[in-house]
Amino acid sequence: MAAIAEALIPSIARPVDPGGLFAHGAAALGTADRVAALIAALPDPDDQRRLRALLAALDSRWVNLLLCGRFAGISQLDVTAAEDVLRSWAFSRLPARRAGFQALKRLSQIAHYCWPPPGKRHPAWDATGYSGPLPRPAQVCHPLATHDLGQDATLDCDVVILGSGAGGGVAAGVLAQAGRDVVVLERGPNPDPQCMTQIEGDMLRSLYLDGGLVMTRTGSMPILAGSCLGGGTVINYTTSFRLPDQVREEWDRVAGLSLFASARFSQSLDRVAARGAVATEWSDPGPRDAMLERGLSALGWHVDRLPRNVSGCMAGAECGFCGYGCRHGAKRSTDRTYLADAVAAGARLVPHCQVERVLIRGGQVERVEATVKRSGTPPFTLTVRARAVVVACGTLHTPAVLARSGLAHRAIGRRLFLHPATAVLGVFEERVEPWTGALQTRYSDQFANLDDGYGVKFETAPVHFALAASAFGWEGSRAMREDVARLAHTSLVGILLRDRDPGCVRVGADGRPRAYYELSRYDAAHVRQGLMAAARVLAAAGAREVCTLHTPPARARPSRAGWMRGFEAAADARGYRHGRMSYVSFHQMGTAPLGADPQHSVAGETGEVHGVRGLYLADGSTFPGSSGVNPMLTIMAVGDHVARGINQRW
Repeated sequence: MAAIAEALIPSIARPVDPGGLFAHGAAALGTADRVAALIAALPDPDDQRRLRALLAALDSRWVNLLLCGRFAGISQLDVTAAEDVLRSWAFSRLPARRAGFQALKRLSQIAHYCWPPPGKRHPAWDATGYSGPLPRPAQVCHPLATHDLGQDATLDCDVVILGSGAGGGVAAGVLAQAGRDVVVLERGPNPDPQCMTQIEGDMLRSLYLDGGLVMTRTGSMPILAGSCLGGGTVINYTTSFRLPDQVREEWDRVAGLSLFASARFSQSLDRVAARGAVATEWSDPGPRDAMLERGLSALGWHVDRLPRNVSGCMAGAECGFCGYGCRHGAKRSTDRTYLADAVAAGARLVPHCQVERVLIRGGQVERVEATVKRSGTPPFTLTVRARAVVVACGTLHTPAVLARSGLAHRAIGRRLFLHPATAVLGVFEERVEPWTGALQTRYSDQFANLDDGYGVKFETAPVHFALAASAFGWEGSRAMREDVARLAHTSLVGILLRDRDPGCVRVGADGRPRAYYELSRYDAAHVRQGLMAAARVLAAAGAREVCTLHTPPARARPSRAGWMRGFEAAADARGYRHGRMSYVSFHQMGTAPLGADPQHSVAGETGEVHGVRGLYLADGSTFPGSSGVNPMLTIMAVGDHVARGINQRW
């Protein structure tokens, strides 16, 4: 690993090297040890085994002779030769080799850039003018009160809710405020604004599912999801779109429902939007969004203000860190709203709680079995007996809980939608500082309906070092470092795909969920159209260079004649599928959809699982298809709808 990390991030002598960005390679910052720690911390032993097998292959003389023509393990080669070996993997015709390279590149770059040396500033911060963590505010909001348990315990309640994000958090608040006795079990920690250090690696590890290292099974796409009290609402970008009417009607039609297009679901959307203070009042654009708006307006394309669930937003530099939690409580995440309501009404919240299974007897839920795992203390078991169980563990883990509970519905785990997101980068003469400004304030639907409601949205996102390290395209160690060095002058147009063709989540014999997903040709064609249009937007905004997230990137200078034809040809030559280009999933949907037919769905219109009394679903897994918009508000409305239905039936 040390040889690979140094080949990817070598120490380079450079006449002009502000902050020592090039001089401080992987060896100087102990990157390999950090990667080893990340691998050791992966919760899925199978992921560890696969990575160790990959390292063994790269250090095998016979494998390298066969694949690269070098009869030496990578640890026996000098840095230049080791980089050549990695390049042969990065540009290979074999998807498995490309995916292997991407996994090692992501791990190495994240380990290198997302933690500063102990007691020091990271060289990359000074080289780019990046602030690093901002001074701690004089006043921060307080964490939620949780139910303290220290040993094996049994709790009794009316409703136990598994998961506390957009769906589970809302359900908890609605039911507790209605006088029900509610217990909430959350896999992650209780986010404390005092501990929001804004050190990227620390915040990924503490607020994101599996430290932000979840990937599809082939390694072609990272999957980012929240894992803490408040779930994804704590770390998302505050974008609060209503589910489009066309999609609502489509979902009812394909699932045989009368829910999503109904007035009652509109009322649920209205209620959660009001509780979350959704509005455009706090949507003044930072430099990234101003450039997006400038380019779209210059082309005469659609652009609009983006609704956000914030109140009293700090904007500026502080808001740029809000993907790692809002220290001021301006983000109206469920821990600041519905979970706070639930606690005020007497609900008990149990963090660090891994749900094992729901026990069902005679077609009726009986209890939930879980394990509480807190750092520094031995794990202990928790049993919760309840009249109803609401599963809201997220699109990846809800099917795993259902499978571990003995359910065998055919639709469990099927129809996984990921909203694959990529971007085109633009390099500008002026400083952009893409890590600053409100998270997202402008969007465009110019290409949202390329075919029967499927297409791409344009949005921006804060670019700190983690996103750059994970997603920037790679053509060599020096070029990658040059791209990082220009980070302060870089902006992006994000391309968010409404995917038509799903993957799946398979639950192994060990009870762990694993995501299988590859972009279809149909969906890739929409990505291509979005990519070309995004390059035009950046050029119209004044970018002096544009580049894709391919490996290697397709690059062009808009000032040159015929640049667009060359850009299209270069991007097409690289391709858009099977690890040729960086994607990331910020949104996960499907895998336990609502529907009228038990053969093709897991739960009915009320959210109750087919054939099991008292077992409900209330998260993004319930979606019959891809939403095409950031799904938070829709998930919250599902939570509201399910909780109110439970209360009314009782």
